[in-house]
Amino acid sequence: MSVMAHGKNTTATSPLAATVSFLRHVLSRGIRLLVHIIDAIAEARMHKAAIEAELYLNRYRHSSKNDDDLPIVR
Repeated sequence: MSVMAHGKNTTATSPLAATVSFLRHVLSRGIRLLVHIIDAIAEARMHKAAIEAELYLNRYRHSSKNDDDLPIVR
């Protein structure tokens, strides 16, 4: 009897099925990574807002100073 008749290892019998399975796995892992990145960014924003609220009592916003436009002194 063939492997197909017993239903064992059916993904190995068809290259198309193996490719689809691999692509589905890669896509699910990519989506999971994207969700993790989005959650990390959202958590960082929440922490920043909590720190600003604690330090400045929601009266000020903290921003980093950018010195790129200042002239170079030699």
